[in-house]
Amino acid sequence: MDEFEAKLKDILNTPWDAQDARVVPRTQDVKQKDGAKRVEATYLYADLADSTLLAKKFKVEFAARVVRSYLRIAVDCMRAKGGHIRSFDGDRVMGIFIGDRRRNDAVEAALNIQWVVDKSLNPLIKARLDKQSLSWHVSQRCGIDDGNTFIVRGGARDNSDLVSIGSAPNIAARLSSVRGESGHVTITSRVYNFLLDRNKTAKNGESMWKKRDESAVGPHIVTTYSSGWRRTP
Repeated sequence: MDEFEAKLKDILNTPWDAQDARVVPRTQDVKQKDGAKRVEATYLYADLADSTLLAKKFKVEFAARVVRSYLRIAVDCMRAKGGHIRSFDGDRVMGIFIGDRRRNDAVEAALNIQWVVDKSLNPLIKARLDKQSLSWHVSQRCGIDDGNTFIVRGGARDNSDLVSIGSAPNIAARLSSVRGESGHVTITSRVYNFLLDRNKTAKNGESMWKKRDESAVGPHIVTTYSSGWRRTP
Protein backbone atom coordinates (compact mmCIF):
# COMPACT_ATOMS: atom_id res chain seq x y z
CA MET A 1 0.00 0.00 0.00
CA ASP A 2 2.88 2.37 0.66
CA GLU A 3 4.06 1.89 -2.91
CA PHE A 4 0.59 2.55 -4.29
CA GLU A 5 0.18 5.63 -2.11
CA ALA A 6 3.50 7.06 -3.27
CA LYS A 7 2.55 6.57 -6.94
CA LEU A 8 -0.90 8.10 -6.45
CA LYS A 9 0.47 11.11 -4.60
CA ASP A 10 2.87 11.65 -7.49
CA ILE A 11 0.02 11.50 -10.03
CA LEU A 12 -2.26 13.78 -8.01
CA ASN A 13 0.38 16.42 -7.20
CA THR A 14 2.67 16.62 -10.23
CA PRO A 15 1.88 19.75 -12.34
CA TRP A 16 0.83 19.09 -15.94
CA ASP A 17 3.20 19.96 -18.75
CA ALA A 18 0.26 20.80 -21.03
CA GLN A 19 0.70 22.00 -24.61
CA ASP A 20 -1.73 23.11 -27.30
CA ALA A 21 -1.76 20.58 -30.13
CA ARG A 22 -2.26 21.28 -33.83
CA VAL A 23 -2.24 17.62 -34.75
CA VAL A 24 -3.90 14.62 -33.14
CA PRO A 25 -1.25 13.22 -30.77
CA ARG A 26 -0.05 9.66 -30.76
CA THR A 27 0.78 7.81 -27.55
CA GLN A 28 4.50 8.49 -27.88
CA ASP A 29 3.82 12.23 -28.32
CA VAL A 30 2.57 12.55 -24.73
CA LYS A 31 4.96 12.15 -21.80
CA GLN A 32 3.98 9.38 -19.39
CA LYS A 33 4.62 11.30 -16.16
CA ASP A 34 3.13 14.75 -16.71
CA GLY A 35 2.42 15.22 -20.42
CA ALA A 36 -0.88 16.55 -21.73
CA LYS A 37 -2.20 17.97 -24.98
CA ARG A 38 -5.03 20.46 -25.40
CA VAL A 39 -6.94 20.12 -28.66
CA GLU A 40 -10.15 21.37 -30.25
CA ALA A 41 -11.55 18.29 -31.91
CA THR A 42 -14.59 16.43 -33.16
CA TYR A 43 -15.06 12.92 -31.78
CA LEU A 44 -16.84 10.19 -33.73
CA TYR A 45 -17.73 6.91 -32.06
CA ALA A 46 -19.01 4.12 -34.32
CA ASP A 47 -20.76 1.34 -32.41
CA LEU A 48 -22.04 -2.00 -33.69
CA ALA A 49 -25.47 -2.82 -32.24
CA ASP A 50 -26.50 -6.17 -30.73
CA SER A 51 -23.04 -7.71 -30.73
CA THR A 52 -23.90 -9.71 -27.60
CA LEU A 53 -26.86 -11.30 -29.39
CA LEU A 54 -24.68 -11.88 -32.45
CA ALA A 55 -22.18 -13.87 -30.37
CA LYS A 56 -25.01 -15.80 -28.72
CA LYS A 57 -26.85 -16.67 -31.95
CA PHE A 58 -23.85 -17.66 -34.07
CA LYS A 59 -20.54 -19.41 -33.69
CA VAL A 60 -17.84 -17.14 -32.32
CA GLU A 61 -15.84 -17.46 -35.54
CA PHE A 62 -18.66 -15.95 -37.60
CA ALA A 63 -19.45 -13.29 -34.99
CA ALA A 64 -15.79 -12.28 -34.99
CA ARG A 65 -15.84 -11.91 -38.79
CA VAL A 66 -18.86 -9.60 -38.59
CA VAL A 67 -17.33 -7.45 -35.85
CA ARG A 68 -14.01 -7.29 -37.66
CA SER A 69 -15.72 -6.36 -40.94
CA TYR A 70 -17.70 -3.57 -39.29
CA LEU A 71 -14.64 -2.12 -37.56
CA ARG A 72 -12.70 -2.22 -40.85
CA ILE A 73 -15.49 -0.25 -42.55
CA ALA A 74 -15.56 2.33 -39.77
CA VAL A 75 -11.79 2.75 -39.68
CA ASP A 76 -11.43 3.06 -43.46
CA CYS A 77 -14.28 5.60 -43.73
CA MET A 78 -12.90 7.71 -40.88
CA ARG A 79 -9.37 7.68 -42.26
CA ALA A 80 -10.61 8.60 -45.74
CA LYS A 81 -12.05 11.80 -44.24
CA GLY A 82 -8.94 12.67 -42.27
CA GLY A 83 -9.92 11.02 -39.00
CA HIS A 84 -7.33 9.61 -36.61
CA ILE A 85 -8.15 6.32 -34.91
CA ARG A 86 -7.21 6.40 -31.24
CA SER A 87 -9.31 3.83 -29.42
CA PHE A 88 -11.03 0.46 -29.82
CA ASP A 89 -13.46 -0.87 -27.25
CA GLY A 90 -14.81 -4.25 -28.27
CA ASP A 91 -17.19 -3.55 -31.15
CA ARG A 92 -16.76 0.23 -30.96
CA VAL A 93 -14.10 2.50 -32.44
CA MET A 94 -13.28 6.16 -31.82
CA GLY A 95 -12.01 8.63 -34.40
CA ILE A 96 -10.69 12.16 -33.79
CA PHE A 97 -11.00 14.93 -36.38
CA ILE A 98 -9.31 18.33 -36.21
CA GLY A 99 -9.16 21.46 -38.37
CA ASP A 100 -11.79 23.93 -39.55
CA ARG A 101 -13.67 21.26 -41.48
CA ARG A 102 -13.56 18.65 -38.73
CA ARG A 103 -17.30 18.53 -37.99
CA ASN A 104 -18.22 18.05 -41.64
CA ASP A 105 -15.49 15.44 -42.10
CA ALA A 106 -16.82 13.43 -39.16
CA VAL A 107 -20.43 13.60 -40.38
CA GLU A 108 -19.45 12.59 -43.91
CA ALA A 109 -17.47 9.64 -42.52
CA ALA A 110 -20.56 8.54 -40.56
CA LEU A 111 -22.77 8.76 -43.66
CA ASN A 112 -20.18 6.72 -45.58
CA ILE A 113 -20.10 4.03 -42.89
CA GLN A 114 -23.83 3.41 -43.21
CA TRP A 115 -23.60 3.29 -47.01
CA VAL A 116 -20.95 0.56 -46.94
CA VAL A 117 -22.83 -1.39 -44.26
CA ASP A 118 -26.06 -1.30 -46.31
CA LYS A 119 -24.62 -1.75 -49.78
CA SER A 120 -21.76 -4.15 -49.13
CA LEU A 121 -21.58 -5.77 -45.70
CA ASN A 122 -25.24 -6.70 -45.21
CA PRO A 123 -25.67 -8.18 -48.72
CA LEU A 124 -22.53 -10.27 -48.23
CA ILE A 125 -23.75 -11.52 -44.86
CA LYS A 126 -27.19 -12.33 -46.32
CA ALA A 127 -25.70 -14.31 -49.19
CA ARG A 128 -23.53 -16.29 -46.78
CA LEU A 129 -26.32 -17.09 -44.30
CA ASP A 130 -29.07 -17.81 -46.85
CA LYS A 131 -27.31 -21.07 -47.64
CA GLN A 132 -27.88 -22.11 -44.01
CA SER A 133 -31.40 -20.67 -43.74
CA LEU A 134 -30.10 -18.18 -41.20
CA SER A 135 -30.26 -14.40 -41.09
CA TRP A 136 -28.47 -11.47 -39.52
CA HIS A 137 -28.64 -7.77 -40.31
CA VAL A 138 -25.91 -5.41 -39.14
CA SER A 139 -27.17 -2.24 -37.51
CA GLN A 140 -25.00 0.45 -36.01
CA ARG A 141 -24.95 4.04 -34.78
CA CYS A 142 -22.40 6.84 -34.91
CA GLY A 143 -22.30 9.48 -32.20
CA ILE A 144 -20.53 12.79 -32.85
CA ASP A 145 -19.69 15.79 -30.66
CA ASP A 146 -17.17 18.62 -30.75
CA GLY A 147 -15.26 20.54 -28.10
CA ASN A 148 -12.06 21.26 -26.22
CA THR A 149 -10.33 18.14 -24.95
CA PHE A 150 -7.45 17.41 -22.57
CA ILE A 151 -5.50 14.36 -23.75
CA VAL A 152 -3.24 12.55 -21.30
CA ARG A 153 -1.47 9.22 -21.12
CA GLY A 154 -3.07 6.64 -18.85
CA GLY A 155 -1.71 3.37 -17.52
CA ALA A 156 1.90 2.52 -16.77
CA ARG A 157 5.12 2.33 -18.75
CA ASP A 158 4.86 -0.23 -21.58
CA ASN A 159 1.13 -0.58 -20.80
CA SER A 160 -0.38 2.82 -21.57
CA ASP A 161 -2.59 4.59 -24.03
CA LEU A 162 -4.10 8.02 -24.59
CA VAL A 163 -7.16 9.10 -22.64
CA SER A 164 -9.37 11.99 -23.83
CA ILE A 165 -10.86 14.04 -21.00
CA GLY A 166 -13.74 16.37 -21.83
CA SER A 167 -17.41 16.50 -22.67
CA ALA A 168 -17.02 15.83 -26.42
CA PRO A 169 -15.61 12.27 -26.24
CA ASN A 170 -17.97 11.41 -23.39
CA ILE A 171 -21.08 12.64 -25.19
CA ALA A 172 -20.10 11.14 -28.54
CA ALA A 173 -19.58 7.74 -26.90
CA ARG A 174 -22.98 7.88 -25.21
CA LEU A 175 -24.74 8.98 -28.40
CA SER A 176 -23.29 6.02 -30.30
CA SER A 177 -25.00 3.68 -27.83
CA VAL A 178 -28.48 5.20 -28.35
CA ARG A 179 -30.97 2.51 -29.33
CA GLY A 180 -34.62 2.71 -30.36
CA GLU A 181 -34.19 6.05 -32.12
CA SER A 182 -34.64 6.45 -35.86
CA GLY A 183 -31.57 6.95 -37.98
CA HIS A 184 -28.00 5.79 -37.55
CA VAL A 185 -26.14 9.04 -36.81
CA THR A 186 -26.73 11.29 -33.80
CA ILE A 187 -24.89 14.59 -33.43
CA THR A 188 -25.03 17.54 -31.06
CA SER A 189 -25.88 21.14 -31.93
CA ARG A 190 -22.16 21.90 -31.57
CA VAL A 191 -21.69 19.80 -34.71
CA TYR A 192 -24.93 20.58 -36.55
CA ASN A 193 -24.47 24.37 -36.37
CA PHE A 194 -21.22 24.13 -38.35
CA LEU A 195 -22.39 21.78 -41.10
CA LEU A 196 -22.24 22.81 -44.73
CA ASP A 197 -25.51 22.93 -46.64
CA ARG A 198 -24.63 19.70 -48.47
CA ASN A 199 -24.47 17.93 -45.11
CA LYS A 200 -27.71 19.46 -43.84
CA THR A 201 -30.02 19.29 -46.84
CA ALA A 202 -30.46 16.71 -49.59
CA LYS A 203 -30.49 17.64 -53.28
CA ASN A 204 -34.29 17.54 -53.28
CA GLY A 205 -34.39 20.15 -50.52
CA GLU A 206 -35.35 17.70 -47.78
CA SER A 207 -33.64 18.12 -44.42
CA MET A 208 -31.27 15.27 -43.63
CA TRP A 209 -31.68 15.74 -39.88
CA LYS A 210 -34.43 15.49 -37.29
CA LYS A 211 -34.03 17.78 -34.31
CA ARG A 212 -34.53 16.05 -30.99
CA ASP A 213 -35.74 17.56 -27.74
CA GLU A 214 -33.10 18.84 -25.36
CA SER A 215 -32.09 15.89 -23.23
CA ALA A 216 -29.61 14.66 -20.65
CA VAL A 217 -26.60 12.75 -21.95
CA GLY A 218 -24.87 11.65 -18.80
CA PRO A 219 -24.34 14.83 -16.76
CA HIS A 220 -24.71 17.05 -19.85
CA ILE A 221 -27.85 18.70 -21.23
CA VAL A 222 -27.61 18.79 -25.03
CA THR A 223 -29.67 19.33 -28.15
CA THR A 224 -29.21 16.52 -30.64
CA TYR A 225 -30.06 15.78 -34.27
CA SER A 226 -30.42 12.33 -35.82
CA SER A 227 -30.20 11.25 -39.45
CA GLY A 228 -31.03 8.15 -41.44
CA TRP A 229 -29.28 9.36 -44.58
CA ARG A 230 -26.21 7.76 -46.09
CA ARG A 231 -23.68 8.70 -48.75
CA THR A 232 -21.42 6.76 -51.07
CA PRO A 233 -17.72 7.10 -50.12
